[in-house]
Amino acid sequence: MSTFFVVSDDILGNIISRLPAKSFAAAACVNHVWNRVSDLILSRPRLASGLSVAESPEIAVDEALEMALSKPIRPHFAIAFVGLQFPIEEMHNRITSKIGANTLLITSAALGIIGVDSTTNELEEVNWEYEGDAPNTGDDMYRGITLVIGFVPGLKLNVFPMLRTKSEPQVTMVDKFISDVRDFTASVSGDANRDPIGITLFGDHCRNVKPILAEIDTKISRETIMIGDVHNFFVCTNAAILNVDTNLYTLDAVALVFARDNQNNEVEIKFHVGISSGIIPIGPKLEILDVLEYEDKSSWLIARTQDEQLPLDASNLLTSLHALIEDNCYFLYVGVIKEIVPQEGGPSIKYTSFHEVVGTRQNMFIVAGTGINPGDACMFYHSDMETAKGSSTNVYNRFNSLAEPPPRQVLGQLISANQANREKVFGGILFGSSNRGEKYFGNSMTDCMPFLKNFPQVPFGGTFCFEPIGRSPVLEDEEWPSQENRFNMQAFNTVHLLMSYKTS
Repeated sequence: MSTFFVVSDDILGNIISRLPAKSFAAAACVNHVWNRVSDLILSRPRLASGLSVAESPEIAVDEALEMALSKPIRPHFAIAFVGLQFPIEEMHNRITSKIGANTLLITSAALGIIGVDSTTNELEEVNWEYEGDAPNTGDDMYRGITLVIGFVPGLKLNVFPMLRTKSEPQVTMVDKFISDVRDFTASVSGDANRDPIGITLFGDHCRNVKPILAEIDTKISRETIMIGDVHNFFVCTNAAILNVDTNLYTLDAVALVFARDNQNNEVEIKFHVGISSGIIPIGPKLEILDVLEYEDKSSWLIARTQDEQLPLDASNLLTSLHALIEDNCYFLYVGVIKEIVPQEGGPSIKYTSFHEVVGTRQNMFIVAGTGINPGDACMFYHSDMETAKGSSTNVYNRFNSLAEPPPRQVLGQLISANQANREKVFGGILFGSSNRGEKYFGNSMTDCMPFLKNFPQVPFGGTFCFEPIGRSPVLEDEEWPSQENRFNMQAFNTVHLLMSYKTS
């Protein structure tokens, strides 16, 4: 006859906490005691990530999931960054089948991936080469995935589409999007809290959503953080997306919205955004005289300086700018000042749209992207190594206030700092410009440094993409003119999201 020995909750918790997520979920279903102990283990927020560069999409998904689910977690949301050579919809469906259809999942194409490698257990930064209008499609290129999974008690999440009407004039329904987000937030946070604490946004590569972001910036609370990638391919199978009438609307973007849960006051989650910029202006101010758009991918510009009547010689101007730039390796951009009037009226909004310079032809500049008009004012900008490294250091210093202080020596013993009511960092997500990374800095950790040096044991993952965007909250002691756009839509930036929590 066997005897079952009753163990304490502490011993049982120690055992269950070592299980991978799937086994942990099964253990929680054994009986009421095991379920209660499991709830105690997962009473605090968690983030998990996994990276795989396996050549098979099926193996890559399974390896990334195994790494991300190697410890107990109950997924509330997941974001998958997938290399361009992989079938994004098939991988999205495979991930959904593994983590459950109730988990909010957005799968996005990636020009590079960042995370802990499932085979080496080391942090990896993989930034594939992108040449001209097409990726380098070598056998080992654009094959990989980073998966980020989050468990965020104290928050409620939902996904919302940003729709564009198909009927003329085609317009993005900004106010409908904001209204839907606010209705959801009020329903879970209370009528006093109309705006969410955070939005992660993914924009379609065929749409220029920058003017939309500029308008959203003026209408959403300045305490709401926003990050994301606004020029990409993405898949989301949430009901709100599946129920869109495709005869009437197209999808410009999709947003993962985080709102406070007024039913859970035990945990307070905070989002912190750090933005590392890396460009500086160069040369004279210009006026666009004429624009030719090519296949919705590039624009051919004729421009003049503001004190001249004749068009500039594009080749000669770029040669003169090159002589002024000290970096051997740099990227050149045109920053075009745009002005829009909100759909529902109100003061006009100004923002700067950046376009990478990809060449010249006679007296024309060739830049990536469209949406530039005759009469627009612009300037050239170039990437600058010292500026990029300095801004990354600034983000590191900003995050350092949240890092756990090192133990102190007291009478020959190491004593930990007082942790009473201290914010605890539990994860991070990074969106970086595809022009940055190891191929620019010469090392693979400059963009990761604000996370890696401050929080070496905290999981994070991310992607390199065409157009990362970020919007940090206005601090209590910070003044910000209401007419200025708070979104950072600069070229050549890296946006860091740090997540922390306090317990009551």
